[in-house]
Amino acid sequence: MKPLKNIFLIFFLFAAFQPLSAAENKKNSSVLDDVDRLITQKQYQSAWTLLHDEAEDLDISDMILKKTELTLLYYAKTNLHQMFAFADLRENEELSDIRGQEGSFDFKLYDPAGALTMVIKENPDRREAYYWLAEYYHQVMTLYGEEWEKPQEDIRSLVIANFRMAAALGMETEEIYSKLSYTELLSGSWEAAVEDLQKALEYNNANPAYYHDLAIAHLNMKKNNEALSYIEKAINLYTDPFYKADSAFLASTIALHLEDSDKAESYLIKGGAFSPDDYRFPDRLIRLYLNKSDFVNARDAAGDLFAMYPENPANCTTIIQYFYSVGKLDETSVFFKTQLEKYQGQAEILGNLYFHKAISARYQGLNDEALESFTVAETEFAKVYSRDNQVFQAIEKMTAELLPTE
Repeated sequence: MKPLKNIFLIFFLFAAFQPLSAAENKKNSSVLDDVDRLITQKQYQSAWTLLHDEAEDLDISDMILKKTELTLLYYAKTNLHQMFAFADLRENEELSDIRGQEGSFDFKLYDPAGALTMVIKENPDRREAYYWLAEYYHQVMTLYGEEWEKPQEDIRSLVIANFRMAAALGMETEEIYSKLSYTELLSGSWEAAVEDLQKALEYNNANPAYYHDLAIAHLNMKKNNEALSYIEKAINLYTDPFYKADSAFLASTIALHLEDSDKAESYLIKGGAFSPDDYRFPDRLIRLYLNKSDFVNARDAAGDLFAMYPENPANCTTIIQYFYSVGKLDETSVFFKTQLEKYQGQAEILGNLYFHKAISARYQGLNDEALESFTVAETEFAKVYSRDNQVFQAIEKMTAELLPTE
């Protein structure tokens, strides 16, 4: 084997991009066809090795583009998209299986950005080079966030600039406009995002995600009626309850911006039905009802929120804070009465309820009621917690503060 082939960054050692002869072109096409065949067979390590071994006989631009495609789409492991490992998959094995495994891998040092920049310098009209450079930075942006070496703002700019160049050179696809619009939304470029989402819709007008994102852009542009129209389309088009719920929550946000609390309530109820375990719906409903002085429904929504995490003290604290914020802590007495009846015999939950019932009473100056509730809370917690649990220290401290001083 020639010494040159032992160097991973072989393309950096080429002094110039020389055109190939007819025979060399035939060899170039044959090798690239073989690489594609190996990729189709999921023999990714073998495809990488073939590209490496035949590098000197290939057109350097074609080799870099194919190597980048292989690297970005078919790596088994990567270290911050600066080193990559590959594998030949067995029958019925998928890349996701490999990526989730621990093990020893032969990492290859490869710099797609540097290589593609060389291609663009020599072939400024090579649209595929702009596409793969944009794709490289798009993957970096979505996978690593602030952990990568470049600031996120710079990465987003590189994604947008290179996808735009690819499109300007005739490489217009739904994928490009979809990724462009997503990156523009992250950048707060609302008008540009709308323009590219509309272009994506020309390829696929039944994609609910595009309407959801159009709603986000229009909301941020303070075009709330347009935003509501788009988000309703998203809700109707989504089939997955998770995504329908997410769009319903956004719809409630838009309705609140339109100062239509009844419509916001409707979306929140609908979203909660789509995704019963999503705390955002009862959480927002509590505040919406409190702002409308609808304390019956506010308590019911508080019960729904509490039911999601009945042992979690932060849950009760949140509910108390919401009622306190509108000067209606007295309304929590009915809430606690209802929940205490519902969870009879469940010591940890009862302890949580009595503890926070005591705190609510304490804030209202109802010291005797607070002392009584702290005592019951301590009894219930003692059934499930050891005495060194910090909750007993908290009860002891707050009880002492409530006792009259001699």
